[in-house]
Amino acid sequence: MTLNIHLPRIYPITRQIFLFAMLSMCSGYALTESSQTVHRFYDSVVDIYAKVPAEARTANSLGQERSGTGVVIDGGYILTIGYLVIEASEIKVGLPNGQIVPGMLVGYDHTTGFGLLKSVVPISVTSLTLGDSDKIQVDESLLILPSPQQGFSSLAQMVSRRPFAGWWEYYLENPIYTFPTNQAWAGAPLLNAEGKILGIGSLFVADAVSQGMMSPGNLFVPINLLKPILAELTEFGRRKTNVKPYLGLSSDDSSGQVVITRVNQGSPAVQAGILAQDIITHVNQIPVTTLKDFYEALWGSGESGSIVSLGITRGDQEISLRVQTVDRMDYFVKPKSY
Repeated sequence: MTLNIHLPRIYPITRQIFLFAMLSMCSGYALTESSQTVHRFYDSVVDIYAKVPAEARTANSLGQERSGTGVVIDGGYILTIGYLVIEASEIKVGLPNGQIVPGMLVGYDHTTGFGLLKSVVPISVTSLTLGDSDKIQVDESLLILPSPQQGFSSLAQMVSRRPFAGWWEYYLENPIYTFPTNQAWAGAPLLNAEGKILGIGSLFVADAVSQGMMSPGNLFVPINLLKPILAELTEFGRRKTNVKPYLGLSSDDSSGQVVITRVNQGSPAVQAGILAQDIITHVNQIPVTTLKDFYEALWGSGESGSIVSLGITRGDQEISLRVQTVDRMDYFVKPKSY
């Protein structure tokens, strides 16, 4: 049985509340054993289990044991969200038939967040096709499909496309925000009715519908961002074009200023003398007051390896620092599986 949801043409906020009520009541019913189509999609979904050594740079922030979902695409590659597997010393893949096999990290891209894996041993798993994330319709019912071991599948809709700036030097111009939330979002594919992949689950967000409006949902990395770099990831393990310069710091703009909250050990920022609680006011003489401003000015300075001039307020002092940026991939501890 196919469930078609037709939403009334009403004001956006009221319409999203109506959507939430409808999906909350119907999603469990629509995605049960009665849907043979959904079961076919499950044949392409796998579990990801990763162990990360204590000395890894992401061990404290992301944990040493991580799990989530992956989806098999053409070539037998497993697409997931990269933070599940970056710096992993051991990766295991749980197949739809219950078998668990060793996996390896094929490629990772920090700019998008995608991670690409492959089984170490030959497997026979159906692949899903990459869709077109630029053609999602506002009224289109979408499927969030985590592995059954990770959580329940659910219906959702795209409710906004707007920039996202993360404190960890991460920025997406046009991610997909869906509503309502699925608690097992990490690495879960976002599918259309044909089973084509439109995005990969990355984050929980509190304001999916509109910035500042309480509407718990998820952020998906659009699949169209993978297409230009897929060949580079499979051949080189990383992107080779448009490599963003990396400083190695965390920052926050909630006060109307770009305030450094943490400087990562061994990073270019440490070597340049940047401290926590410094306020970044300029990048190459360009004023910045938001993370979006900061990242756009930083990445506009050139690719990794470029030298960036930062204007900083430290207490009552105005200082200028020059930072030699790096490729973030070179900053990570090299995992045994990579």
